[in-house]
Amino acid sequence: MTEKFDLVVIGGGPGGYPAAIRASQLGASVALVEFDKLGGECTNYGCVPTKALALSALTLKRLREIKDVKDIEIFVESFERARRVAEEVSSGVNTLLKGYNVEVFKGKASFDKEGNVVLSNGTKIVGKKYIVATGTDPSSLPGIAFDGEYVHNNRTLLNLRKKPSSMIIVGGGYVGVEFAYIMSSLGVEVTIVEMLDRLLYMLDRDLSRYALRTLRRSGVRVKLRTPVKEIKRSGTGVIVKAGEEELPADLVLIAVGRRPRLPKGLEYMNVEVDKRGYIVVDEHLRSSNPNVYATGDISGPPLLAHKAMVQAEIAAENALGASRSFKEVPVPQVTFTEPEIASVGMTLDEARAKGFDAEEAKFPTGGLARSRIENVIDGFVKIVYERTSKRILGVHIAGPSASELIAEASLAVKLKLKLEDLVETIHPHPTASEELREAALYALKKPTHYILKFRR
Repeated sequence: MTEKFDLVVIGGGPGGYPAAIRASQLGASVALVEFDKLGGECTNYGCVPTKALALSALTLKRLREIKDVKDIEIFVESFERARRVAEEVSSGVNTLLKGYNVEVFKGKASFDKEGNVVLSNGTKIVGKKYIVATGTDPSSLPGIAFDGEYVHNNRTLLNLRKKPSSMIIVGGGYVGVEFAYIMSSLGVEVTIVEMLDRLLYMLDRDLSRYALRTLRRSGVRVKLRTPVKEIKRSGTGVIVKAGEEELPADLVLIAVGRRPRLPKGLEYMNVEVDKRGYIVVDEHLRSSNPNVYATGDISGPPLLAHKAMVQAEIAAENALGASRSFKEVPVPQVTFTEPEIASVGMTLDEARAKGFDAEEAKFPTGGLARSRIENVIDGFVKIVYERTSKRILGVHIAGPSASELIAEASLAVKLKLKLEDLVETIHPHPTASEELREAALYALKKPTHYILKFRR
């Protein structure tokens, strides 16, 4: 059986389903192929269930700040709720696709020598254009396999039905840091082992230090500059050889990055792949084959769902004749710990490396009303800006609601706003959003809620 469409999207995650919807809105006939669950990694194994877990952890933390409730146990219920939320969101994606008349095919897609998509059941799908959004899989360590019982990745960990007493997390990126916060908040003894000299290596160094400080304050043990040499079973748990130390635990989570999941037969399409295995695309998200576009994780870092969604919309429009660019779109990054950590744009070092005469201002937010309400006294907002023009080049936030504040910061970076633009925008009180305005005032050396030392 052969099916023909204007656009064929391979992958039903955030890099795929928004593309299918946008193409349908533009009048195209669209097919979408997904071998697992609609919504992809983000909906089913990443963003959505982990943030549901983070909410449970935060709720328990807030309650403990008001009253001593150490005897409350919500671990199993939290994981059940996370799985339920993921299923609901995945079902919502299915409803959206049906509503837009996107034909969904279940199965693994590969390309044949004629350049058509072939499914495992023999169905052939012919498209005028293709969007590849097949995403990535969790990476492991050499010689170590995931068993879903003692050695986990971010996917299998979500299937926990009982609370472990202890766990080791290998990797101090955002996945490792988020799970360390979640699991420790839910009463698990957690150790992070990271081979680099800091956590969250992709972010501003002050954010890395903040993450380390808050995790240690919550009881998480962190071992930096420590390679993992071996993971072996021991009784009802595991032993992780970290450096020269042997660390016992009930289970281990390996969070050392991702590897691209390329569809088979891509070589028949003459699509260029880089040395890491990601599809090479231009600013329009077009591959070396003008009929094939790539979006989301498979097009390379940063591997973020919100980046994938915007790319999906752009690629769909371009596949149908537009010429939109993804070249200068700032991509915010968020780590959903408590307090949250978020970043967009350049660090000071990056700005100076690109030739900007840049400065930075780091405003401590502990004195603001919202921070006191949230009981966070050591948060901060750091703004990187051009010295003469006062143009905002980057914003880095540690504190309550950082995941929400970074959207305004992203707009400021995208529109090349100046410090004065933030100052002249009224932010409601008492909210976390005031931190952005106060940080801009601080950079201009006229803060309202911080005492500057100056001579009269």
